[in-house]
Amino acid sequence: MKVFYKLANLFFGAFGLKLVPKKDHLLYYLHDYGEGGYESYRKLQIFHNKRKLDHVWADDQTLKIIANYVSDRLGRGARGICRGARNGYEVQKLAELLGSKVIGTDISDTATRFENMVEWDFHEQNDQWIGQFGFVYTNSLDQAFDPEKALATWAEQITDDGLIFIEHTTDHGPARADEMDPFGAHPMLMPYLFFQWGRSKYQLMDIITPEHGKSERIRIWVFVLSKAPEKKDQRPKLNAGTDV
Repeated sequence: MKVFYKLANLFFGAFGLKLVPKKDHLLYYLHDYGEGGYESYRKLQIFHNKRKLDHVWADDQTLKIIANYVSDRLGRGARGICRGARNGYEVQKLAELLGSKVIGTDISDTATRFENMVEWDFHEQNDQWIGQFGFVYTNSLDQAFDPEKALATWAEQITDDGLIFIEHTTDHGPARADEMDPFGAHPMLMPYLFFQWGRSKYQLMDIITPEHGKSERIRIWVFVLSKAPEKKDQRPKLNAGTDV
């Protein structure tokens, strides 16, 4: 299909026109796995995880900004969990920057090859994690089968003053979404989605816009969520002695 668009645009370009996929004009996209449903999603996520096991999306500059944000508001030593962390790069980096206990999860069984990584589907709740983390970080919300469910799960896992950091870029939009990265949303739509999905669970507290980008083409937004006021004091307090 990409070859078709390239060839077609060689022709249309002469008339000042360009043929683009319909998906490029969408603000929101969630891939439909058809009859295979969740099982197809799970198998594809594990396949692509193993194929890209050495790839790292997180960058040190963004992680440092997040670590400083956590430190300013929660103090160094705040416990964290990274979702969809693949080879655990962001887990180790944030732990180093904060001097704290940070763990990571990934849906693939390869997670256990890496230090402080756990095999876990980030949509699903783990009762031992409820109310136990100062912060959640992910750059993988685009890999969610059900992003609304995933966010609701994470919101239950932070402390009353805890924070959720969603790193989102122009490459996390609908145009790039597919069976590997099923969720895509235009960055300007994300605050609306957080408002719509987060009612009584969590709220958008801040938006960080790092000056650097992944490249000249790819801009970064870090959306900071906090627990909704009505949800505070309803979950177990952080137990520093709990082994997660």
